[in-house]
Amino acid sequence: MKKVFIDTNIMMDFLLEREPWVYQTASLLSKSQRQEITVYCCSLSFSTAIYMMHKYKYSREEIIAKLKGIRQFLNIVNVGTEIIDNMLNSKFKDLEDSIQYYSAVTCSADVIVTRNIKDFVLSDIPTMTTEEFLQQY
Repeated sequence: MKKVFIDTNIMMDFLLEREPWVYQTASLLSKSQRQEITVYCCSLSFSTAIYMMHKYKYSREEIIAKLKGIRQFLNIVNVGTEIIDNMLNSKFKDLEDSIQYYSAVTCSADVIVTRNIKDFVLSDIPTMTTEEFLQQY
């Protein structure tokens, strides 16, 4: 089964219902539900999601409900010492993207799905948009 790592922005597309990407992300997550793929995300994506949803005036209850909803589709890669050390020694321009990348490495992802392909030019893991992923798989 293909291991798919989703970047934080893909998770946020779903949680904040950002159009048109919410529909693509829902399609990707439905593949996880049907056990066609295994989807991973970084544990820090949840912290970012809480911050962003709070910023968009979601209540605590709404945030928890949405996170519980998406959680059922995701395997979570915990960020620890090795990922942080790799990030500190990486050549990635954006340090947060470096954490995402090394999280994907940790779970042996086959592909990284993101809206910011240019942020992963140093990636050894194939990187594509949600739309590209859905067209191929």
